[in-house]
Amino acid sequence: MFFEELDKLSPDDMRALAAHGVPQPRVSDWKKGRRIPTRAQALALATVRNLNFDKLERELTILETKADAQKNAGFAQMLASLKGQWHFS
Repeated sequence: MFFEELDKLSPDDMRALAAHGVPQPRVSDWKKGRRIPTRAQALALATVRNLNFDKLERELTILETKADAQKNAGFAQMLASLKGQWHFS
């Protein structure tokens, strides 16, 4: 959902995100996979795009855990546990 919604952002959405304190360069970093939104930024995105914040939060948590799992075996185990509970690929 996260990356799909980023692809759908219109110029009006970008202005609304900026009004919520999320500058265009930050959105560009999200699109390029360099950063994941903070929770406040995720809430702004959910508000602007009318998304279910809980689902977005879950996806962002999974993305963060996947990145951490590449560096840490403990996170890899947690990721395996989450897969069974949250049904993601």
